[in-house]
Amino acid sequence: MKKKLIIILAVVAALATLSVGVAAGTSRYSSSGGIDYEVSVTNLMPGQILSPIVVATHTKDNAPLFSLGQPSSAELAAMAEDADTSGLMALWSDNDEVNDLQVLTLDDGPIPPGQTAMGVVNVDGEATRLSLASMLVSTNDGFISLNGMSLVGVVDRSVRVPVYDSGSEANSENCDFIPGPPCGNHLHDDSGAEGFVHIHSGVHGGGGLTPSLHDWHNPAALITIKRKF
Repeated sequence: MKKKLIIILAVVAALATLSVGVAAGTSRYSSSGGIDYEVSVTNLMPGQILSPIVVATHTKDNAPLFSLGQPSSAELAAMAEDADTSGLMALWSDNDEVNDLQVLTLDDGPIPPGQTAMGVVNVDGEATRLSLASMLVSTNDGFISLNGMSLVGVVDRSVRVPVYDSGSEANSENCDFIPGPPCGNHLHDDSGAEGFVHIHSGVHGGGGLTPSLHDWHNPAALITIKRKF
């Protein structure tokens, strides 16, 4: 058991380098303006690690992270395939529709099974929507998300979310294309990709992943939003 714990901790430490472009949270308003919300994300999966979570508050006019049945944006695909948040951070940081932008981590790294990452975001003016995204690092292109949830009237709310598939990389489960354990590789292969965002069908084996270790049953994460008074 002790050896297993040491291995898990070593993997988590190594995965801290997965999220490219992670930066300190930024807000267009001072903390004295608007309303602050505490956002916590708990990983409910026993065999998947979540990458650092990009979180933004924005107006209803901000483009959605994705639309089910439609192709993924390049920025979301990079996050879903390789935990690369740099595109989403750039897209949201230079956007007048975005009020607050944060990255939630656990000890400056990813979120292991059963653990929770927490942060505070600000809502002000018309920026009353909340979006977030995080990769399941032991998949080809699986991710969790909130996609423009309204915070109007929210005091204390919990939401359980499924795993989505960005449709930008085939679910080959080939270790050459999976950044998380047991693989640790960053190659990309869009041949055979579904081409649209959909609910992920899980881990089936036949590649470098083992269903008994890496599969999950939805919901995959618990997201709690609490207004701070």
